[in-house]
Amino acid sequence: MRLLFILTLLAVVSPFWAQQHSPCPEIRIEAVQLPDLNIARAGHETFVVNGEYVVAGGHTHGFVPTPTAEYYKDGEWHLMQMVYTHDFGTAIVLTSGKVLLAGGTAENIGVGQTYTAELYDPVSHSFDGFGSMDSKRVNASALELDSGKVVIAGNWYHDDSIELYDGETTFSYVKDVTEQRTRPYIIRIAKDDALVIGSRDIKYEKLATTVADRLNGDTVSIPLLEKWQPIPDSHQFGTTSFIGDEAQNDYAYLIPVEDEKGQAAIMKAENGHFSLLPTASPVPMRSQLGEIQYHCNIIVDRQLRRAYLVGFDSDFRSIGEEGIHYYVLAIDYAQATDDHPAPLTLYYTDPLPFCSEPLSITPDGHLLMTGGIPGGSNFKPTSKVFLLCTGQQPVTASNGNSLWWLALILPALLLTAVVIYIIIYRKHRQPQAAEMAEAPVATDLMGRIRELMEQEQLYLNSELKIADVASALGVNRSYISESINANSGYSFSQFVNNYRIAHAQQLLRTRPGIKLSEVWTSSGFSTERTFLRTFKAITGLTPSEYKSKMN
Repeated sequence: MRLLFILTLLAVVSPFWAQQHSPCPEIRIEAVQLPDLNIARAGHETFVVNGEYVVAGGHTHGFVPTPTAEYYKDGEWHLMQMVYTHDFGTAIVLTSGKVLLAGGTAENIGVGQTYTAELYDPVSHSFDGFGSMDSKRVNASALELDSGKVVIAGNWYHDDSIELYDGETTFSYVKDVTEQRTRPYIIRIAKDDALVIGSRDIKYEKLATTVADRLNGDTVSIPLLEKWQPIPDSHQFGTTSFIGDEAQNDYAYLIPVEDEKGQAAIMKAENGHFSLLPTASPVPMRSQLGEIQYHCNIIVDRQLRRAYLVGFDSDFRSIGEEGIHYYVLAIDYAQATDDHPAPLTLYYTDPLPFCSEPLSITPDGHLLMTGGIPGGSNFKPTSKVFLLCTGQQPVTASNGNSLWWLALILPALLLTAVVIYIIIYRKHRQPQAAEMAEAPVATDLMGRIRELMEQEQLYLNSELKIADVASALGVNRSYISESINANSGYSFSQFVNNYRIAHAQQLLRTRPGIKLSEVWTSSGFSTERTFLRTFKAITGLTPSEYKSKMN
């Protein structure tokens, strides 16, 4: 009997142990090779627009800029003539459906900067050189605001600043930056406001700073950046890492970061608030095949609500013609809650030719990888194109994590033991009088719960647990949960948070001068971030928007 009890305990604990202590699972995926590009290239941009794969600009053999682009249709790449070259330029797919391409090197071998700007129309497959940026730039970043204007920042061996493209023909200077950066991350924090952050200066030296430049307002300091710096990326950030909802004024991004020891993590930037996304295991820096080097921004599949961080063998420069392994870290961010961290899965490929250039996500959820510089030589780029098949079911599970299968099977085996234990135990034990009593009627219990909440204001306790309510009413905690769910449709935490937000609304209505910090601490929330997220979810407004409506 004791043995069965131990097995019961293990059956309950093992899934949680597996989640917290098992290594990140490793799964092999297919990499499908598409036809080669017409022109080998690097320093170009890759994007998916109008259902077509497109590569634009960059340089070809001899480190010579090429004024060409290509789109993939009917199983082949079709060559197009651009107005300019945009080698190490910037590109962004606009909400209009067109693509803005701007800047890039002025000469061969990556020398100089340009002002050039053009628009690509994917319907007519044509390019229109229409204007000039305010500042000549290389390795800049761009981000479209809700207004249709585009923020541009970042440079390479030339002064940096922030400028705006009006969405039509004009670029205009906005302000100088506090810290000059190359390929910075630009993130929206409101409809028409943004922050610019980065970890490399205009000479690609490490830039250890907590300062972020703001489009509309003074610079801000981000304490999290004291330890975690964004992983530098050589290509466009923009909307590829966006996980928010513009319709709900929720501007959230995932950004890869690393500490001084090289350990990677995932930073969540949401409406100007920065935190590490809790993950079920640390971001793996080593696989069964060797060490991993992550090299790009996070790419989000918004349909699946899943994000990907791509890396490759860290010793890629010493690997010969046999190729390198690519790694795709899948981050199931939508499953993450305050109590349950986001699951991680590490996919890997068979050895491939080195193809380090920009990635885009295809409509069917695969990662498109085009061109690059094998061996790190800009003078000999490749024309290879691959699809990393993240959009299909895994092909072959890895044998590298030998205990992972045990973490999956053990709960099922132990659950069988639990069932046997319950059958045997119930057969031999005598029921107690208290257990013979019926559970409290759900509607009556709900009335007692509401009365307790409203009279005792238990919700003002930021550490309130369901066990506290059960203890106060002298009933089993499962009855509390079942009653709340049956009568309100809410979970316990949602039920309590409704009371907390109602209390916060009352404070905002009756005390016009109250500070926001006092509102959330007085309403039973443990953090400002949780308060802001919950307030918006329940009321559809931010506290400041709610307050202004009251005036």
